[in-house]
Amino acid sequence: MKRALLYTSVFLTLLSGPMVRAETAQPLTDEYIASIKSGCTDALQGLLRVQKTEAATRVNRGREYESILKLVAAFNSRVVFNKLDAPLLTSTTAKLQTDFNDFQAHYIDYADKVDATLEINCKQAPVTFYDSLTSARDARAKVAKDVADIEVLLGDYQRGLDELKTQLVTLEGIKP
Repeated sequence: MKRALLYTSVFLTLLSGPMVRAETAQPLTDEYIASIKSGCTDALQGLLRVQKTEAATRVNRGREYESILKLVAAFNSRVVFNKLDAPLLTSTTAKLQTDFNDFQAHYIDYADKVDATLEINCKQAPVTFYDSLTSARDARAKVAKDVADIEVLLGDYQRGLDELKTQLVTLEGIKP
């Protein structure tokens, strides 16, 4: 049981950690390959759990982003209609849409790579399984970067809203 927990935690750490490499890929040792074979059943179960959890998270996050983009577009059109100057809002909105599209594409790529990894018989092809898992991990890192980039842009949009509010207060002489 402890061994299964160890393999699962190692697998999830590999899957969820950021991908940073300075060295070239080294061939896997026989000992490491044997370790992959012995823990692959647990790794596959862990990967299935991650797949189910992240699929729901992606759908929910995607819906949130779509809702935000609709609200932002509606608000921007009101800003333009009222002949207000808010270049930060419009430029940030364009970047948000681009990053959201990247998020969708990268997530589909990640999901496809996880699906492909799950189809590999890790006992018969441990190196292929490991390589596929590494590829899925790299794809997941792209999704994580997209989420972080979108969060930064949402903060930028909030700053743009604050600037617009200050501009309106100054123009109208309204107290905040």
